Amino acid sequence: MILRTDKIDNTIVKKLNLNARMPYTEISKQISKEIKPLSVGTIHVRVKKLENAGIIRGSRLIIGYESLGFKLKILVGILSDSKKSQFVQKYLKKIPNIVQLYITSGIYNFFCRIIVRDILDAKTIIDQIGQIQGVIRTESTICLEESINDENRLLSNI
Repeated sequence: MILRTDKIDNTIVKKLNLNARMPYTEISKQISKEIKPLSVGTIHVRVKKLENAGIIRGSRLIIGYESLGFKLKILVGILSDSKKSQFVQKYLKKIPNIVQLYITSGIYNFFCRIIVRDILDAKTIIDQIGQIQGVIRTESTICLEESINDENRLLSNI
């Protein structure tokens, strides 16, 4: 369902995007100063409407894996036998170091991002991926620096 949003809805989303824990009372105060007076109840109703439309899908905790010693991020392209893709996918989902998994077109059937402590840990995980029945080969790229990690940056242009 596509929901037509207005300036108030967009402002609510932007404020929650900056701080998902912002109380509705604070959002109400800020919008009342910036746009027009709105009650806390109105903010609550609008947030529910945005949630029901799928525009807002909860909030999440972001773990600082680097602080836990997981300092290396690696992208892994996985070429598999197309007849065994579902089997491969099932086993990839069991590897906890895989934090993102995409089914892709192009050279690889899958692309994943893994987070590991060090190169030895990376080798272990990549070997584990390579041993899954149906995996033909893998290609890995070490992430040297994360330049952008913000799916919400698109929000400012919508």
